[in-house]
Amino acid sequence: MVSRATRRPAAAVVAAALGVACLLWSSAFVGLTSSSAAAQGAAQRTRLSAVMDPSGLTPGGPVVAYSDALASAAASQGESVPVTKDVMKVKSLFKDTAFLNELQFIVNNPTVSLVGKASGMVELMQPLESTVLPKFVTFLAKKKRLQALQPVVEEYMNTLYETQNIMPVRVKSAQPLTEEQKEAIKEKMKAKLGASDIKLVCQIEPTLIAGLTVEYGFVDPEQLGTPTSGEDMSMKTYLESAALNQGVVATAGI
Repeated sequence: MVSRATRRPAAAVVAAALGVACLLWSSAFVGLTSSSAAAQGAAQRTRLSAVMDPSGLTPGGPVVAYSDALASAAASQGESVPVTKDVMKVKSLFKDTAFLNELQFIVNNPTVSLVGKASGMVELMQPLESTVLPKFVTFLAKKKRLQALQPVVEEYMNTLYETQNIMPVRVKSAQPLTEEQKEAIKEKMKAKLGASDIKLVCQIEPTLIAGLTVEYGFVDPEQLGTPTSGEDMSMKTYLESAALNQGVVATAGI
């Protein structure tokens, strides 16, 4: 059964999301402005979808608005790089069992206020490089949206790759690649994918014997999960293919 919240007019949804952004852009937060390129990009990409999300925000649009506001705050404070590093760290911590176990003691303590829980979370996440992210966590607590932190940081990273048109590419080779080879691969992949930049991740895979494999089009660009495209130019595959054509089975140890 569809809830009343998901059926409300699109105009009301847009107004609610814009209200969230305006609150975050007030001087009470970190002095955000919309004049920066990051803020303009955030405004252009704000999208609202009337679906449930794990943050408790309904519809899903406010998660995007919070993520965009964090990016705008980072840009206005000149902390885009440290905030991105902090976001990557927090995103990783939410997958760490030890961190989650300690976090439960903080968020499930009924004697601690939401702001107090936010302070405990920030302390548990230390060391952090930026001043913006700790303030943002506290802001979420004041808005009673502390549980939204995980989906917000995930959205932040996904948006980073989208707005800056950065494409992650994973290369596996039998031998370490030279810097010239890495640059050549990056240039070829930029042209192939139409990307402004390539995040090249190189791994050594001795079983390839020689040559390399290239993977891209990841469903999860941050963790390089589930590549949807790739090219195999390894000697291992060539030998296996040649062996199959001869009706025999080849292994990497031949």
